[in-house]
Amino acid sequence: MRLLILFLLLAALTACKPDPRQLLDQARQSLEEGYAYLESDDEAFAMEALKNAEHYGLLAGDSLTTSRARYQIGDMLYRKGETKDEYIGRLKAADEGFGPHYDERAKLWNLMGSAYTAFHEFDSAKMCMDQGLAYAEKGQDQDVWLAVLTNYYVLNFERGDYDKAVKYLWKYKAITGLDTDEKKAYYYRSMGTVYEEVGNMDSATYFWGQLEAMWGALDTVENDEHYFDYWEFSRFAEERGDYKLALQYYERFTRGYARHNLKDEKDNLYGIQRKYDYEVLQNEMNQKIIAKQRWIILISVVAALVLLAFLISQIRLARKRKQEAEINAELFHFKQQNQALAQKDAEHEQIQHDYADRLSEALDKEQRIMLLLDNYLNGKRANLLNDVEQAVFGEKDHWKAMLAVVEAKYPGLWETLCQKYPDLDEDEKKSFILSHFKVSRQEEADYLGTTVNMVDKIRGRVKKKMGEG
Repeated sequence: MRLLILFLLLAALTACKPDPRQLLDQARQSLEEGYAYLESDDEAFAMEALKNAEHYGLLAGDSLTTSRARYQIGDMLYRKGETKDEYIGRLKAADEGFGPHYDERAKLWNLMGSAYTAFHEFDSAKMCMDQGLAYAEKGQDQDVWLAVLTNYYVLNFERGDYDKAVKYLWKYKAITGLDTDEKKAYYYRSMGTVYEEVGNMDSATYFWGQLEAMWGALDTVENDEHYFDYWEFSRFAEERGDYKLALQYYERFTRGYARHNLKDEKDNLYGIQRKYDYEVLQNEMNQKIIAKQRWIILISVVAALVLLAFLISQIRLARKRKQEAEINAELFHFKQQNQALAQKDAEHEQIQHDYADRLSEALDKEQRIMLLLDNYLNGKRANLLNDVEQAVFGEKDHWKAMLAVVEAKYPGLWETLCQKYPDLDEDEKKSFILSHFKVSRQEEADYLGTTVNMVDKIRGRVKKKMGEG
């Protein structure tokens, strides 16, 4: 009798012991689930599935699956902005498990290089990228090799070595031949950014113009895939002083951004449906596993059948309630996200309207000033200074703003005057500037807040000092 009980207990323990093949299948299945969740941007479920893949991979002794899970977890932690030690440790632990899969090892070291670059640890970043490049050259995927190459550009750009950054972009162009629109866009965008950073605006304008020509002029069909580049176009046009074009590009950016958000909402709905379908499929698989275990337990432990059936029913009920609670929590979270998104859209629209009003007002004011200047130069108006100040500032005196108008008409006049005639005081410089507008002595006296006699004296001093200079 004792031997029979012992046999039944051993059979029950054997039935409950995990099967290595099942562990291996579970590890690989969890990894595939993690990839699927990453594609649908569901990072919470992806993280859970990848951690399961790491766990089951270790139990099954599958180093490749474990390393792939660790790499993806490290990548997610890096993108979420977690502490460096958390993801660097996982990435280093994953390296050996890849074995001869050199492309994956290259991606891993390239990611560590990006992380060190983000923390401005440039020596460590270069060491990681050198290792990644060595693995990429052994691999078969040229895209991985190009990814490492582009990270060299980012590294040198961040450390301020712009010549090397341009050198790697040239190498990128030579290798790829810019045979796709995406590669061309990356090259033009990066070159424009570098030249703008070093102040070479002619070259920057050329490359931004090339990128702009790729995506089409303002009267062509808009491309939602590249809407964010129009933000850069708007910013660059604003720096050049073309505010009207900057506003048009900014409006295109906001429209593309809104359509992109709408697409994200649809993708979120699709993702929820996919998660629901996955849960249903998982329930069916769990039921099959439970049914199989029931038969094993029924044969090995007949006496514990009633108790076991009761425990299984309770487990199923608790699992169902947990799933319902998770689904309800997801739905509630999704509703909150939709409300927050709607509020952000309203705020963004208000900001856009305010920006457009301010920009329109600035453009109108600038046009009025330039019209006054044109009228004066053509002899149509007699008192330019009073008209300009009245148009811009009312009765207030704003010499700096007036000087900005003069600089627009005569670039470099003030700076040249200060360098060539440093002995001139403030009123003498103003008198010389006003002489370019051929104002009368009385008008100049009114503007300087003095008398006509004092104006004559100031003009005399100006002529004397300039004659000596």
